[in-house]
Amino acid sequence: MNKKSSNGVKHFYQTTEFSLITIIVVLFVVSVFGTKNFFSEYNLMNLLKQCSITGVLAIAETLIIITAGIDISIGAITGLSCMSIAMLQSQAGMGIFPSVVLAIIIGGVCGLYNAAIIYEFNVPPMIATLGSQTIIRGAVKIISNAKTISGLNQKFTALGTSAIWKMPYLAVIWVVVAIVAFLILKYTIFGRNLYVIGSGTEVARLSGIKVRKMFYMVYAFCGLLCGVAGVMLAARINSAVPTGGVGYEMDAIAAAVIGGASLSGGRGAVTGTILGTILMVLITNAGTQFGLNTFVLEVTSGVLITLAVVLDQLKGRKA
Repeated sequence: MNKKSSNGVKHFYQTTEFSLITIIVVLFVVSVFGTKNFFSEYNLMNLLKQCSITGVLAIAETLIIITAGIDISIGAITGLSCMSIAMLQSQAGMGIFPSVVLAIIIGGVCGLYNAAIIYEFNVPPMIATLGSQTIIRGAVKIISNAKTISGLNQKFTALGTSAIWKMPYLAVIWVVVAIVAFLILKYTIFGRNLYVIGSGTEVARLSGIKVRKMFYMVYAFCGLLCGVAGVMLAARINSAVPTGGVGYEMDAIAAAVIGGASLSGGRGAVTGTILGTILMVLITNAGTQFGLNTFVLEVTSGVLITLAVVLDQLKGRKA
């Protein structure tokens, strides 16, 4: 092994991804041998489904965090898209394809709204998206009369229950989204520009980057992914509830941060976010199989998130 390869291997052992893989493997093995049903086909399929929606949202959040922003409205946008597709199919009688497209577009429009508030009025991302979250949550309750909407097209809801080669369709969507996002960040000018913006908008402007255009594009893309997540949620639960998507934003942010995305901006990767998502869901699933109190699992997840943020801050100080 030459010196360059040796340095590459050594660097990998020091990455967040390697640490996460190690923890995931250990937890997985302990769960397999320590519980009766963890390794059952039903539970593994359920584990993948649990990862899928959170995974798509975590990828969307990662793109925003890379720019030194944050979007806490993604759960609400997901709920709105979920409610939209349910109402379009069950009450308006719209077909599967147009209802799916419209629900995703609604998510994109919400993303554009966030971008406008943040960029044009210089509102901090957290405050802007907190306002969006509240507005959207109220809008969902108004249009649905705060009632559960069911009666979706059965061919559409099969998306949430069916699988291909033992892989749930929802997980397939997650994988496709992850591949697209990975390629965007790795090989496109748009992706590289996100990291530059995360290092500082003034630096980005001096580098010739059209910051305004980038802000609109990244928040719109995030909104579109929320729309996709809303479609997935509707298919999985075969309905839409007024509180759909509640809490998803925190899970997505946690998965992104645990996966190595820096809240200070300029750092984040799809691979780390995927592993962060798997770890978050695995802790909850395995804990349930071991019969642990759900409140204890919440505390565990919170400690993990806090630890990830503290380590990120320590890295920033050393840099």
